[in-house]
Amino acid sequence: MKKYRTDRNLISFLLLSIITFGIYDIWFLHCLVKDVNDICAEYNRKSTGVLALILLGVITFGLYGVFWWYRLGDMLAYTARKRNVRVTVSGGTVLACGIASYFVCGLANLIALHSIFEATNDLAVDFNARIRTVKNIEEQRS
Repeated sequence: MKKYRTDRNLISFLLLSIITFGIYDIWFLHCLVKDVNDICAEYNRKSTGVLALILLGVITFGLYGVFWWYRLGDMLAYTARKRNVRVTVSGGTVLACGIASYFVCGLANLIALHSIFEATNDLAVDFNARIRTVKNIEEQRS
């Protein structure tokens, strides 16, 4: 079974995004969504990929992007509730930060990104611990 990353952080994301002129954004978000989809699959929660975010975002003048980020935050919050993991993100939080960003030059989006990264890290830690537990039980049975 795959072990999920638990070290996502906003500072390295921003620095690498600047250095690579945004290319890192696409790769990072692709990996993030893949991990979130895997972690949330147990509860039949799934998000579309980054390609859909980009294409549908252009077609809908950014409205799909608002929905996409809301959905990602909602998936993380739902899965965290089901697994009894405390997180500070929800779809509403992401949506509120997105709306607030219009008034503070996009800075509130950084809060939403940080919350999403932290929630993904926390759920990945929980998921990785469950994988280790399952492996230990299987090894004991062998």
